[in-house]
Formats: sequence, C-alpha cells, structure tokens
Amino acid sequence: MKKILAYLMVGIAFTGCNSLDLEPISSIADNKYWQTEAQVDAFNVGLHSKFREKCSYSIFLFGEPRADYYFGESTFGSATQGNERMWNNSLNDVNTVVSNFGNLYEVINQANLMINKVEGMSMNESTKKYYLGEVYGIRAFLYFQLLRSYGDVVIWTDFSEGSSLDLGNLARPASSAADVMKLIVDDLQASETAFGDNYGFRNDSQRYFWSKAATMMLKGEVYMWRGKHMGGGNEDYTTAKNALQEVRNQTDKFGLLEDFSEVFSYDNKNNKEIIFAIRNARDEYNMWGDVTYNNNMFPQQNILFGYMDENGNPISSLGDKVKVNGTIRYPVNKDVYTKCFNDNDTRKRSTLQAAYEKKEDGTLSLYGLYPAKFLGTLLDGADTRSPLDDYPVYRYADCLLLLAQAKAFLGEDPVEEINAVRKRAYGEDYFNAHPEVQYPNDNDAALYADNKSVKPDNAGAMEAVLKERMREFMVEGKRWYDLRLAGDEYVLEHTTAEATRLLWPIDKNTLTNNSALKQTPGYESSGGK
Repeated sequence: MKKILAYLMVGIAFTGCNSLDLEPISSIADNKYWQTEAQVDAFNVGLHSKFREKCSYSIFLFGEPRADYYFGESTFGSATQGNERMWNNSLNDVNTVVSNFGNLYEVINQANLMINKVEGMSMNESTKKYYLGEVYGIRAFLYFQLLRSYGDVVIWTDFSEGSSLDLGNLARPASSAADVMKLIVDDLQASETAFGDNYGFRNDSQRYFWSKAATMMLKGEVYMWRGKHMGGGNEDYTTAKNALQEVRNQTDKFGLLEDFSEVFSYDNKNNKEIIFAIRNARDEYNMWGDVTYNNNMFPQQNILFGYMDENGNPISSLGDKVKVNGTIRYPVNKDVYTKCFNDNDTRKRSTLQAAYEKKEDGTLSLYGLYPAKFLGTLLDGADTRSPLDDYPVYRYADCLLLLAQAKAFLGEDPVEEINAVRKRAYGEDYFNAHPEVQYPNDNDAALYADNKSVKPDNAGAMEAVLKERMREFMVEGKRWYDLRLAGDEYVLEHTTAEATRLLWPIDKNTLTNNSALKQTPGYESSGGK
C-alpha cells in the first residue's frame, strides 16, 4: 500500500511517539512495510485515528438526532441548517443528511488491509492476537452501524490502495442484512478468540484503543439486535446477557464513578467507567473533527450572556463553564429538561445547561438549553472553551443498562442494574432515603402525565430501561438505536418516525456512482418528499 505514510504520521501524533523509522512516501510499499511489530503498531494507531476521523460524528448522527432530544425551533438566534430533517424524520432520497454511508467504508478498507497483512505475519503470537482482536472488533462495529442504519449493505472485505475508498466505484450490489449479520458475528468470534482471556489494555491509560471489553459490549448489542429483529429470540438474548455479564465481572478494571459529571471531565480521561472512547487532544483532534462539537451544540456566547441562570443571576456569573461559543444546530427540546428528569437527579444539570428569560414581573421563563456534558477545557489565554473531551463509545453504565435490557427481553428482573445507575444519579444518601425514585417505584403521576419521551416504571421493564438510558446517554449517540433495539413500537411511540422509514436513505451521488445499488426500502420514489 503505497500511500500508507499518511496513516503512519497520524499514528505518531496519536501516540506521542516520534521514534519510528519511517521511509519517504515514494519508497514505502507492501513488500517493505509489513515486516515488524513496530510497523504494525503504527498502522494500528493510524487505523484508530481514521476511526476517530470518520466515525465520531457519524456515531452521533446515526444514533441520536432522529430520536426525541431535539426539536425544530431555532434558539439563541441560530438556524438548524437542515438538521431538523432528522428529528422531524423527514429524510428523503434528496435530503439524506448523511452521504456515502457516513464514510465508514474508508475505515473498513483500512481494517481489511490490516487483517490481510497481520494474519500472514510472523511475530510474537500474543501480540499478533491482540492486534487481530482489535481490528476484527473494529470491523464488526462498523458493519453493525451500517446494518442498523441501512439494512442491506455492500460487503467489502478486500482493500484498495490509497487513503480513501469511494464505495460508488466498487460497482457491486448490497448483500442481504442476514449476510451482513453473519459477517459481524464471524468477526466478533474472531476478535473474541484472538483476545482470549486478555481483558487488559495496552496500558492502564489507553482506553481509546479497542479491547476485549469493547468486543464483548458490541457482542451484547449485536446479539440483542439479532434476537429482536432477525429471529434469534431468547437464545440470542441469553448470549448477549452472558457477554455483558462477563464485562460486568471485570470489577478490577471497570465501575461507576461516584460523580456522574466526572465521567466526562477533561481532567479525568481514561477513568474507570470508560470501556472504549474516541480520543481528542490539543493540536491533535477536536471532538467531532471539522464539524466540531462547539459549532453544533453551543450557542453564540454574546447571545447566551443575555440570559439568566435558574436562580435569576446573569448566566455569565457561572464563570468559566459557560464560556462556550458556537452556532447551535441542535436545539434541545425543552421537555427533555422539564419532563424527563426528576429534579434531584444530578444528571439533569450535568447534562444540560438551562438559560432563562427574566420577565417584566421578575419571573423566569425557560428560554433554551444546550449540552453541559462535554464542555471541553479552557486553554490558557482563551476566552472560549475548546472541544477536547474524549467521546465515549462504551462505558460501564452502558454495560449495566444493556444488561438490564437483555434481562427485560428475557422477562427477568432488571432491578439491580437499573438501581445501580439510579443510585449514582441521585447520590447514595438521597437514593436510600427516597424509595420513590428507586425501581420499580418511579411512578410520579405529575411528571409522567402526557409525557411522550419517558414513562413511569409501572409501564414495564423495557420502558424503565429506555427511560434510564435516555437520562444517562444524551449526546453519546445512543437514543435512536435504543428505541430501535427495543422494537418498532417504541420508536413510533417516542419519535416522529414512520414505520416504513426507520432506516436511512442512500444519497443520489452514491446511487449514481454504483448502479448496482438500490435505494433503501421506503425511499425508492420519495421524490424529495
């Protein structure tokens, strides 16, 4: 692969290593490159960097905006710029929002290359197996995103030269969802086998590389999806439950932090709750890359500072934490703040920052919201915060609540897992003193009256799991697929989606370039409607 150097240089930046002996781009070729463990390590770092570049924003897009966190009203003087098509679920063949399958095939192409080369290399066996565990796990993850988003998709296990891949030029039809799922399951098995019993990380501070725990988290999701949507039933739910339980049992490596906000703190990266995260760092990569988290999620600072906090003080009095600036493209639905959280749930104010208008009579009226979860850091000399937080893909609370969901599918009681997450959310003392917030007692009639997003505990275990996940994972790209996993009826209950359009449309450019592809069912002749 003659253009590998670009990935190696990214890899050096990603690890902070500057000692690899790299040859100029003109002289690097396959027959000289895949010779040493150091070369494989550099390529693996580059693969993770490519994953970060292509996947961090795509994970959010595919997994969240089509659900019920956001709404179409412009706030803080900014327009939504077409993003409203996601939460309005008005996507069509002309307005797809996501194009070229979210560019995930570019990462798949690099994973395919690494699998092909490393499988045939002579190197330390345990090291080789660890690399294969990582790359098979990553490829399974990517195909799972495509399966959940599009159903039938092109299977590509070969590799092409260069740093990019134009799927349109492959000129091949999509494979069935069943065949895609088979590839995912096979890759999961290959990853799990390669890792063996090794739940270790590269070192204790590198939770931004794929690991055995990430593979088992993915296995839990995949088998629940196959159980619910592809006929696997209880056998698959049980496999998912066992995989997630295995992660839960790694108590020396994973656990809930006492303070919810500390999970996402810039100064507390790679903490015990993180299973796998996408790394961001100064002079390396901003969260969500070119589109940037700030531009999409934060309001303009000069407009924000015209509003009040919940106590009626100028919001600027909150200090450094409100020194944000953007062009907010994802206005948060006010009902998320007022109807989805109990007021003593610490996740409410750790997830969202509320801005209020002060009326002439002195009363406060909620004006708008923006996420407070990923605030980044205020660099020396800066007057606005930089989006340099790591972006979690899997964390321990996710493990507990996916395990709760597997139990709900099996008709088992998820009380232990739900209450472990709630106890952290309320604080142990408050939680123990207030049985009304404990599962299955969270049934406040006033909170849940005419509430489209969350339901009382007595609505059933699945609704309780979905409620807890909604409160826990905002901005982490999970809500849409949480609902999809639970069943189409939950999607229709909680969102604006139509039953015939739960997948994503394929953009016209991709269809034009690859005439063997067919439009996603439900969008074949939408004509831009």
